Amino acid sequence: MELINPELLRLVPGESIEAMYSRNPGDQGEIGFFVRSVTRISHHNGDLAIRQRGGLIKYDDVFLVLTMIEVEGEQTEFFDIWWNYRAPGMPDHFRKMTQQETLTVSFYTETGKEFSIETDNSFRKFFSYLPGVIDQAEPWTEVDFDRALRGFCAQSYPKENLWEMIIHKTEMVELQGAPVQGIDSYPGVIPEELKPFYDYLPTQGHSIKIIPSTFEEKALDGDPEEFLFPAPVKTVLRCGIRWAKGYPVAPIPFIPGHGLAVPPDDTEY
Repeated sequence: MELINPELLRLVPGESIEAMYSRNPGDQGEIGFFVRSVTRISHHNGDLAIRQRGGLIKYDDVFLVLTMIEVEGEQTEFFDIWWNYRAPGMPDHFRKMTQQETLTVSFYTETGKEFSIETDNSFRKFFSYLPGVIDQAEPWTEVDFDRALRGFCAQSYPKENLWEMIIHKTEMVELQGAPVQGIDSYPGVIPEELKPFYDYLPTQGHSIKIIPSTFEEKALDGDPEEFLFPAPVKTVLRCGIRWAKGYPVAPIPFIPGHGLAVPPDDTEY
């Protein structure tokens, strides 16, 4: 189990990472968040408010685990930390996150660590849920993960958009022991031709992968797989589809930096 020394860590502006560290020599390691502000966040009498939010994103058959914190002080800043469950030692980090009652966030400047704030770890249930879902997916490599992460971030940044997009699962459902959903559990009828494009996403529910009509021409000229986005089954069935290279195309608006614009009431879990 590799531990870092927080006092020796150096970060570039806007960088945020998770890592295992030890508070005191001989102590058992714990997970901490280490961030460096772009705006130079100041700590005046402990008046900073920290909010936590996390989401599980499936992109190109790779699961991207995202944790974010919003720091509210004189200015508000967002920090995103991405987790690759398939990376060496990462399952142990996930396990630690299910056990820790607190989470320490350390803030850095160009000269090193400036101050730390200890918060409640509201990610515990979220991380206890993740392995049961991710273990059912096909393995991926570090290269696959990096490619998926770059692809998703290119569509979803800036960080303010990410914060609005993701849903902290512990705020939405009780995760421990939550059953894994699939096409057989969908309460309605999915046409046979759309079943190969069905997917269940923990953050989006029962979905059909479609090509937004905005990208139809690009999909015809290139690889349609690169332009597939999950939409609620209800939305797809209501708006109708046409086919391009054997892939469903739907007239669902796509908002750069946000994704598909679909009615929230169409989401089904």
